[in-house]
Amino acid sequence: MDYKDIYRSKFMKADDLNGRSATYTVNGCTAEAVGDDTKLLLEFAETDRPLVLNTTNANAMAQLHGPETDNWGGKKVKLLPSTTQYQGKMVKCTRISPEMLG
Repeated sequence: MDYKDIYRSKFMKADDLNGRSATYTVNGCTAEAVGDDTKLLLEFAETDRPLVLNTTNANAMAQLHGPETDNWGGKKVKLLPSTTQYQGKMVKCTRISPEMLG
């Protein structure tokens, strides 16, 4: 048994991409308290786990599909595995591709 099956996050993680890009269809975008902050959650048709949008990914969505989150439903996005600097360490992350898919 993989321990990640027991301690499965309710949010999408970089490891969910298995090192490969993948295309997802946006069901919608909601705001939810995550820790001490309110974050945007991008919900997808292909999974029950939303992607917590950091500023970089929220800006990518706005550039691709406009700033109004109500208009993001039905759009396709390509998610890319990447890395970023976080608290002095390189960590895995998920990025939204700047490529327009529809």
